[in-house]
Amino acid sequence: MQCQIDPNVKFTYRDDKGKVLGTALFATAQQMDLSTTSLQWSETDQIVLTQTTGQLPPLTISWTATCTPTCNPGTTTMWNNQPVTLGNRLEKTYKITDKPPTTPATKYDYLDMTYTLDIRAANSIPITPPITWDSELRCDANLSITNTSGCVVHWFTPTLFIYRAAYGSSADMIDWAQKNLSDHWGLKGKGQPLHRLQKKSQADSNRQAICGATKFTKDPTITDDSCDEFPFAGTYESGALNGVDHGKDCAQVTAVKKGSGTDLPTVWPTVAVIGTPSGNEKCVRGHIPGPLNSDLGGAYGNFVISARLADDDAFWLRVAS
Repeated sequence: MQCQIDPNVKFTYRDDKGKVLGTALFATAQQMDLSTTSLQWSETDQIVLTQTTGQLPPLTISWTATCTPTCNPGTTTMWNNQPVTLGNRLEKTYKITDKPPTTPATKYDYLDMTYTLDIRAANSIPITPPITWDSELRCDANLSITNTSGCVVHWFTPTLFIYRAAYGSSADMIDWAQKNLSDHWGLKGKGQPLHRLQKKSQADSNRQAICGATKFTKDPTITDDSCDEFPFAGTYESGALNGVDHGKDCAQVTAVKKGSGTDLPTVWPTVAVIGTPSGNEKCVRGHIPGPLNSDLGGAYGNFVISARLADDDAFWLRVAS
């Protein structure tokens, strides 16, 4: 979703010599509710006259929304010469549907929503053009996520939250890498965003380069030991795409056991560093209990779907309690 609020829309009424006779202050608000599983969305637009000064004749507003290039309807009229009075709020909700090509489904639709607001005083001549502004969104059919269609605010960079309570040492490994390795992958304020890699065959190849059967030896002292890597194989920041062809060249960590029982995030909550990494490694590889590794990978997969990330879309990653 996206919102736009402007509490300071001004209208000035002058005589034929340019002297100000009166003013009006409007507030506008908009909310666009997109769906990651539908090509239809709803928008609610509001306007209220909040303040007047001097002597004003009756005021009217006209407000239209235009969506291009593949929207239906292309133009929606919220109000046309609608009288407005002090304190009276106007509100309208309407729906728009995008129709991107589906055969073949090879194109993202980058849509422009353009709004026009015209404020008029009775029996007056307008000397300035209507107010215009815009917003942008992206829709696709079966491109970013298989067998679904949907729309997102593509210029916003979402954040993937990874919780220690759910992923234990796998989350701690990411936290250690973000804080101690020079690239600080996905750490807002220090590093650059991560970027989704959509091509599965490339992600599988990345995973083999870092964690292939001949490149990783399991530690029998760790429950269901598995090779965990960060940045994820399904990102363009994967070590395998940045000069690493063997996981031994990543920084190395191992899960640390802190208790007993079946709650793996509690039993294996943290990692310890193996050796003396330089801090300039292009990846980190860890001995992590398999369920924690796979659950965190599933969280990334679910995030890709919920945010409808396209190939090379950016996202931040934050480890939280």
